Amino acid sequence: MYSNGFNRFAYFCFLLIFFSEKHKASVQEVVSEVRVMTKRYIIGLCIQVIIVSILTTILLTILGVKYAILLGVLTGLLNVIPYIGIFISLLISCFIAFATNTPSTCIYVAIGYVIVHAIDGNIVLPFVVGSKVKINALFSFIGILVGEHLWGIAGMFLCIPAIAIIKIIFERVEGLQPWGKLLGEEEKPDKKKKKYKITKKITLEEMD
Repeated sequence: MYSNGFNRFAYFCFLLIFFSEKHKASVQEVVSEVRVMTKRYIIGLCIQVIIVSILTTILLTILGVKYAILLGVLTGLLNVIPYIGIFISLLISCFIAFATNTPSTCIYVAIGYVIVHAIDGNIVLPFVVGSKVKINALFSFIGILVGEHLWGIAGMFLCIPAIAIIKIIFERVEGLQPWGKLLGEEEKPDKKKKKYKITKKITLEEMD
């Protein structure tokens, strides 16, 4: 633990050498925010995979689709890839449902996946990841294509946090703020954070 802390401190000092004194405060702020965002993204991603896997497994089990657990876990993992992942898992699950059940089951699976995706996008993501990693849909899709072209499947997984880091840097550099806003989702000035009261002592609140 001491060694890791020393390495982070040495890396941070090394990074500051390349910037003038007047920019060091901004650099420190950007590095701190990127570190917090990355840690939050990784933890949130793991929670998201678990939640989506459980929801999909329950859905497929209720509908009587074979290999429900396997398809549920596969959906949770593929869901990490924005937009494309959930579509691929939907096609796979519908194919299995069509091959092993009735055609109507395939339709129910598709409807169920739409509901799971809506829950994931409107409830799970805001609470476990936060708005810092929310990227404009167009740039997300472009990032996925570029990431896949450069680094294959790994690039598709890493494109969103990479764009989020670029977005944070742009938002802190004078003259590049419009590009940071362009990369992010449109913000509503009067938008209030969502809150869900689970119990008297437990309340879920949307993250920044």
